[in-house]
Amino acid sequence: MKDGHYTVAKLFNVKVNEFSIGFGKKIFGKQKGETLYALRAVPLGGYVMLEGEEEESSDPRAFNNISIWKRIIIVAAGGVVNIIFGLLVYFIIATSMGNYYSMVVSDVASGYGAEIAGIQVDDEIISANGKKINLVSELNEIVNTEKENEISFEIKRNNEIININITPKADENGIYYIGLNFKPLEKTFANSIYYGFLSTANFSASIIDNLKELAKGGIRADQLTGPIGISSMVSKTTGFGEFVYILALISLSLGITNLLPFPPLDGGKIVILLIEAIRRKKMNAELELNIQTAGFILMILLSVYVAYNDILRIF
Repeated sequence: MKDGHYTVAKLFNVKVNEFSIGFGKKIFGKQKGETLYALRAVPLGGYVMLEGEEEESSDPRAFNNISIWKRIIIVAAGGVVNIIFGLLVYFIIATSMGNYYSMVVSDVASGYGAEIAGIQVDDEIISANGKKINLVSELNEIVNTEKENEISFEIKRNNEIININITPKADENGIYYIGLNFKPLEKTFANSIYYGFLSTANFSASIIDNLKELAKGGIRADQLTGPIGISSMVSKTTGFGEFVYILALISLSLGITNLLPFPPLDGGKIVILLIEAIRRKKMNAELELNIQTAGFILMILLSVYVAYNDILRIF
């Protein structure tokens, strides 16, 4: 969120020349003090124009004349606010609308791996493949990652810990199950807060894992989703809760992505500022411009490619 840049810039008494919502041609603008507040034609994101951010300025309140650490904090603020907003929205959804289940078995489905392995009603799942399990969603993620591979479970039965191996089985839609249902938890304030926190942490971890997979090449560029694909997802939401979930996902993803160390993203700018801090010398303006330009061109090409794939998926 660009208001993160704006708020922190104001906090550090940096001159803000313009605060715009959207890009492109100005539809509406109002000058208030030293800042122009504008609404622009393309309703995607926005920007904050700081004095001395793109060019050198002699103004003592210019971005280029404050300490590097203050500049880093200002640049990072946009992504950080996006992340906080996304997590806060998801936490509100998780605590107010979530139905949580214990890991105590209420029913064992016939014909699936759990029945074959001898799982019983009132058994409690402790861990799967060495990972502690707190949420049904965590269990489902492991099961669908392992697919038909055997999974090692720690089970608590009558206050005794036992080890049981279970092999998932796919249904007609290709989704893998082990054939267990779990006892619901009482809808108390304490449970809502606790499991809402766990669910939010798991949600955050899944985003980070996806970024790691992308960096390692585990996720191909043609699997990425851009504004067109996101718009399609939003149009298919069936209720307010699902819509707000997509909003949280977008905000968190944008925040994390924007802090990646790649120009011209904010993370790339932070890397340049860190290099300057270590060298105690400003980077050559022409070199910095070339780095930013090259990064911008690559981002545009990637955006076009992602949009093309979004259109293919929709139509």
